[in-house]
This record gives sequence, C-alpha cells and structure tokens, in this order.
Amino acid sequence: MKQQAGEAKREESAMSKHKALSVLATVTIGLAISVGADAATIRAASCSQAAVQTAIDRASSGDTVRIPAGTCSWASVVSIPSSKKIVLQGEGLSATIITVSPAGEVVNTAQSGSRITGFTFNNGYIIVDGDGWRVDHCNFYNASTFNEGVIAFGQREARHPTGLVDHCSFFNSRVSVVGWAGLSAHALWAQPLNLGTGNAVVYVEDCSFVGTVHSNAIDANYGGRYVFRYNTVTDTYVEAHSVQGDNRAARMWEIYNNKFIQVNRGMWVPMFLRGGTGVVYDNTLSGTWTASGIALDNVRSCENRDISGKCDGSSPWDGNQAGGKGYPCRDQIGRSTDNYLWTAATPYPPQVLDAAYAWNNKFGVNDVLFFQHSCDESVAHIQPSRDYFNNIRRPGYTPYTYPHPLIQGWTPSGISPPLNLHVVGLEQ
Repeated sequence: MKQQAGEAKREESAMSKHKALSVLATVTIGLAISVGADAATIRAASCSQAAVQTAIDRASSGDTVRIPAGTCSWASVVSIPSSKKIVLQGEGLSATIITVSPAGEVVNTAQSGSRITGFTFNNGYIIVDGDGWRVDHCNFYNASTFNEGVIAFGQREARHPTGLVDHCSFFNSRVSVVGWAGLSAHALWAQPLNLGTGNAVVYVEDCSFVGTVHSNAIDANYGGRYVFRYNTVTDTYVEAHSVQGDNRAARMWEIYNNKFIQVNRGMWVPMFLRGGTGVVYDNTLSGTWTASGIALDNVRSCENRDISGKCDGSSPWDGNQAGGKGYPCRDQIGRSTDNYLWTAATPYPPQVLDAAYAWNNKFGVNDVLFFQHSCDESVAHIQPSRDYFNNIRRPGYTPYTYPHPLIQGWTPSGISPPLNLHVVGLEQ
C-alpha cells in the first residue's frame, strides 16, 4: 500500500510539473504572439501624400508603414505624431520618389524617434527630434538651388536631439543641427561636453555630400552637437556657428575619417568652425583648395551683434579678462560648459576652457591645421596652445562605437522579450 501511495504521489507530482510546464509554454507563446502582434506592417495604397498620411494614422508605435514604388508630388507635409515610433519605409532610392512642390518640408517626425528609410526626396527636407531616430538610405536632391535635407530641430529645452543620419546622399543639401529651437539654449550649454559618447548628439556617417551651389554639408547652432564621420564631401564643406545675436553657438563637434574633395568649384576651406569645441582628425583632402586648412572664426570679434554686442570688453556676455579685449568671448572656439545655468536671475556664467584639437589630417603629405581666420581683433580671442592645439591628440579621447549602434540593431517598438520568467511551484 505504501508503495502504491508513493507511486501515486510521484505521478501527481509529475502531472503538476507537466501542468506548470504547459502553463509556462502557454505564457511564453502568448507573450511571443503579443510581442509579434504589436508590430504590424501597414501598406499605403500609393505614394501620394494623402495615402501615406492615412497609413501613418492607422499605424501604432512599433509598426512599419510601407510606401510602394512610384513617383509622387506632395504639396503638404506628412506628420508622424510623437506618440508613434514607427518605420516609414519606401522601396528604395530609385523606386519611391517624392517631389515637393513648392520646395520645403516633406516629413515631420515630431519627437517620435521614428525611422525614415528608402526614399528619394526632391526639393524636400525632413524634421526630426526626440531620441533614437534614424534617417538612412535616402537621397536628398536639389537640382540647382540649395535646400535643407535633414533638420534635427530640438524642441525640448534641456534635451538635445539624439539620432543618426547614415548611408544617405545629399545634392545641394545638408544636415542642420539645432540643439534647442528657443534662442537661448542655456540648458544645453550647462550640460557636460561628453565627447566620444552617444549622449545628446546627432551622428552623420557613411553619407555623401555634393554641392554645385553655395551650401555646406552640415551646420549647427543653438547648442547643437554633431559627430560627422566616414563621409565623402565634394565641392562643399562643414561648418559650426558662433553667437550671432541672442542665440548660443554650436556646442560640440567631432569630425573624423572623412574625405574632402574639391573638383568643380573654387572652394575656400573644407572646414569652417566658429564656435564651441571638439576634435578634428584622420580626414583627407584632395583637389584644389584656396586654403587647405581648418578655419577658426568668431563673428562677434569683428561685429556688433544684437543683444550680445561685440566681444571687445564692453559686453557682459563675455569673460572680459584684463587685457584680453573681451576674452573669452561667449561660446567661442575652445570654450565649453557654463559654470552654472544661465537664468534671468543668474546670467552670464563663466565658461570652462576646453581647447579644440586637430591631428593627422592630411592633404597629400601635408598636414591640415587649424588656423585663425577673422578680423584683426580676433587674434586676441583665438590663440594656439590655449584655445586650440594642432597635431596633438586630445588627451583621454576615445571615439564612439562605429558603426553606430542604431545601425547594428534598431527596435522601433521598444518591446523587449521577458527575462527570467518564473513559474511558482516548478522548483523541486
């Protein structure tokens, strides 16, 4: 009897475990179905603006909205709300072609952090904001006039847009980085510099830029931060802006492993940096340049600008050190984090000296170096071995992961599989 009772008990225990395992399998399968069900593919009826907007309106966060091949003209913008992190996907650069008439904004992603891929945009630009967005494998084309291509347009006062532009081509078009759409950008200048990280930075990599009219490949202001790497730049240049009124300058730039080529235009310099600080290294130049160097400039050294005035010792915006003719100028080359947050009650914070560095930039066998270019007054403001260093690697600097992690694995839904699933009663 005891033996029978023991066998019955063991059988009951095995059945309990079997039921528990069945429950676990059901839960796991259910979760898999739930996760899979959350991500759908919504197909637009055509490439028309109305059809694309209708498909976006039907989509939920995590979905992919597929746009069929075709050539369509849009007269109004397509909008993705901040509540929907989606993939807006065309069938490829030569397949899904959108012409914007009149030229202007074509897609606005708000703060959704969405991905835009597989389009040609003629005369149109994209506005992106938020975190984790990606614009890739797109062509931005303007035949004979300059137009924007991608605008990272920060609309959160203390949070810079964070995302990636990769494997795109820009013809008479550029990437613009606006850290904060409000004029001040004080909060962004009070944050750490964070060179070599993915924090609060716009990355542009593995793209091509061609200019036939006056334009730049990338520009930044209002506290904008960018990393520009592994790109090919032909007959155009990169730029970062200084304080030019009541705005704040570009905050930070990292420019490396790019090819700058001058073919058909009389180009002045490949890089024109006018505010903030950063690193420039491992770039190569070819062709004929008027000045084969990296020009450093500060607008307010030469001009009296609205509100901020001129950097000559008369403006409270500046450091106004004795004998420095206003030095250090607000947000000038080699200046970094504000010592405290600029507010109406606590304006004009001093800034950290954080010099810019350039190394291993080559034009044939010749070094490509920083040089001060501006009016005579700026010589006192931008000086070597203080505000910038040539042919010296920045101490402690390490570049961020390449390729960018958003290329390695992009999960628009933000849904992760459950970890360490535990079923009560399964242990022995």
